[in-house]
Amino acid sequence: MMHLPQVSRWVDSVDNQLIQYFSQKDPLTHPLDRAMEYSLLAGGKRLRPVLTLAVVDCLGGNTDSAIPLALASELLHTYSLIHDDLPSMDNDDLRRGKPTNHIVFGEALAILAGDALQSEAFRLLIDEPCPDLDLATRLAILSDFAHAVGRNGMVGGQVMDLQQAGKQFDIERLRQLHGRKTGALIHFCVRLGARLGRANAREMAALDTYGHALGLLFQVTDDILDLEAESSVLGKTAGKDQDQDKATFPKLLGLEGAKAFADETLSLGQDALTSLERDCKLLSDIAEYVRNRGH
Repeated sequence: MMHLPQVSRWVDSVDNQLIQYFSQKDPLTHPLDRAMEYSLLAGGKRLRPVLTLAVVDCLGGNTDSAIPLALASELLHTYSLIHDDLPSMDNDDLRRGKPTNHIVFGEALAILAGDALQSEAFRLLIDEPCPDLDLATRLAILSDFAHAVGRNGMVGGQVMDLQQAGKQFDIERLRQLHGRKTGALIHFCVRLGARLGRANAREMAALDTYGHALGLLFQVTDDILDLEAESSVLGKTAGKDQDQDKATFPKLLGLEGAKAFADETLSLGQDALTSLERDCKLLSDIAEYVRNRGH
C-alpha cells in the first residue's frame, strides 16, 4: 500500500484487529478457523478498509471508531478470492505469493471458509459498536453491502465473467461486468466511509462517482498487469486472463487503448473529488496508486 504514515497506521490497525479476530479459535470448528485465517492474514494491501477510512477522514469523521466496520470489506474480499481460485472458477494455485486456500486445505474446506468469511462480514456490520451510528444508517449500510455482494454485485459479476469467456463483447458489457465483479465492493467501501462520515446528498453523489470510477480503474489496471507483470509481482499467476480467453479491457481496446482508458477513468474519479470542497488529497492519491500499482 502507499508509503504514507497515516495509511501505514491504518494498515497496522486493520492487521492487528484481524489477528485479534482469530485469537480465540472455536475448538469445534478449528480447521475452519485455520482456513479462514490462512487467507485473511496472508498479506494484501488492505486497500478496501483503508479506502473507507480515507473517506471518513476526508469528511472529518472518527477513523478509529470506523475501523471495526471497515474490516467487513476485507473479510468479504478474502472470501471472493478463495472462491475465485477454486478449480470450478479460475483454478489458480497461487494467491498473494502463497498456495491458494484449496491447495492447502482442500476444496471443500476452502468453499466453507469463504462462506464463513462472507457471513462474518455481515455480522461485523450488524454487531460492531460504532458511536453515534443510528439504526437507520446501519440498515442503509447493510443494504449497500448486500447489493455489492449478491446478484447485482460480485456474484452476478462472476457469473457474467464465466459466461463471457471466449465470446464477443463491447465496452458497455465490459463496464457492467467489472462494475459488478470488482467495482461493487470498492464502491461500497467509499459509500461506507461516506455514511460513517455523515456525507450530505451532494457529497454522497460526488463520492459515488469517485467510487464507481475507482472500482473500474482497479479492474482496468488489473487487466493491464495480467499482461505486463510477473507472477512474483502480482502474487498470483500472470497471464491467466489471456490463457482463459476472458473478457478484458486490453482484449477489447488493445494494450495502449486500455492504458488510455485507465487514464481517462482516473481523471473522472479525481475530478469528482473537486466538488467536495474538502481536503481529498489522500483519496486522489489512492486513485493514483491504483492506476500506477505494479510499476
